[in-house]
Amino acid sequence: MRTLLPYQSAWVGDPAPLAVIEKSRRIGISWAEAYHAVMHAGTGRGDIYYQSYARDMTRGFIDDCAGWAEDLGIAAGAAGEVLIHDEGRDIQAFRIALASGKQILAMTSSPRGFRGKGRPGDVAVIDEAAFVDTLDAVLKAALAFLTWGGRVRIISTHNGEANPFNTLVRDIREARQPGTLHRVTLRDALAQGLYGRIAQLTDQPLTQPAETAWEAAIRAQYGRHGPEELDCVPSAGGGAWLLYDLIRAASRDARAGNPDHRGSGPCYIGVDVARRRDLWVAAVLEDDGGTLWLREIVTLDNKTFAEQRAEMRRLARAHRPLRILVDQTGMGEAVVEQYQEDHGALTVEGVLLSAARKLDVAGALREAFEDRRIRIPADPALWDDLHSVRAEPSASGAPRLVADRKDSDGHADRFWALALAAFGAASVAGPFEMRPGPQLSSAGLGGGPGAGAGYRADPDLDIIRSPLAGPVGWR
Repeated sequence: MRTLLPYQSAWVGDPAPLAVIEKSRRIGISWAEAYHAVMHAGTGRGDIYYQSYARDMTRGFIDDCAGWAEDLGIAAGAAGEVLIHDEGRDIQAFRIALASGKQILAMTSSPRGFRGKGRPGDVAVIDEAAFVDTLDAVLKAALAFLTWGGRVRIISTHNGEANPFNTLVRDIREARQPGTLHRVTLRDALAQGLYGRIAQLTDQPLTQPAETAWEAAIRAQYGRHGPEELDCVPSAGGGAWLLYDLIRAASRDARAGNPDHRGSGPCYIGVDVARRRDLWVAAVLEDDGGTLWLREIVTLDNKTFAEQRAEMRRLARAHRPLRILVDQTGMGEAVVEQYQEDHGALTVEGVLLSAARKLDVAGALREAFEDRRIRIPADPALWDDLHSVRAEPSASGAPRLVADRKDSDGHADRFWALALAAFGAASVAGPFEMRPGPQLSSAGLGGGPGAGAGYRADPDLDIIRSPLAGPVGWR
């Protein structure tokens, strides 16, 4: 009789509505999941719907289920191929019918395969989820099982930091997504008896030197991919522009994101313009001795241009920025003109975010993160936006920056607002100094010597800027 190792038993025994496991390769989790499937369906608790990215994996899972049914003495029909008809498309699947009246159905990954399923007691299983091409859509379809009392179980080795599977793992770990999370590295599995099982099946010596040599051979086989394949450490690949470790490292100071902690350093505001579909976002960075602190970030959803303009005036009064950089692309043309009327053409600058310009702007933000010169709040929505932008090769081979559009929370809008502010701080020209003093009015300077010399005072601010020498300073 085959038995489960402790980490396999812990996974099989997890009753959570949503259970996720990040794992090393070849430690027998899919095999243990087949035991769970047979026990669940064989006792009449519900149907099992299994998906993976490859046909041979689905066939292998059904074969494992058949083996478990025989070992457990659970009556089951022969495994056979069936076609699932959905919206004019046939999905090939493997099926075992059990005497309990329930079934185990295994198919290659497709959101359609889960559609219409998920009655009370049913279980959706996604195996090697990180390698499913349409994982976001498959997850969305699978999570619908939870509505009517079903369960979802997700198994995978990692496939890059930017992969949706890693996002799900992170969300559960940080309590943003209800669910349980298991983590089993190769070292964890060896400590709980994996090599003993392998030695028993392959007639290898069951000694510590033999186990050490076996592990060394496995690690040599995977080489530089070992941390991801064996140790549950997602690689920095996958095109993420800002690695999650950089984002987390910048979020450790509680003073970030609090306007009350603003000091006397110069401030820069980046604005990502939107009206209906996306978010209007303004990010305020203060340069405090070379460290950029995100002092305030404002998001407006479906607000009028007048309301956005009023918020921009409030931010300018509160932070007295040296530069306000605005996304001038599309509808941003008119917005830039309005903001320049309010705050001066020397303070407000429009940035046309062409593909090449995006790389410049986003590059300034990444450099700040990589140099550990930026501090941001531990805000999940901000983290998601910062991590959502990735670099992909264009048709010409040059990199381009893209981000998946979220259903209701914009299109990396926080990323671009913060990037514009960082770009403004990185590209500031000329020396400046900050000195408290009385506010000056543009009317008072309109006919004075300053006007003839090319100076202009922003009407709501205490700042005077020179078009020739850059910021002159507070008066």
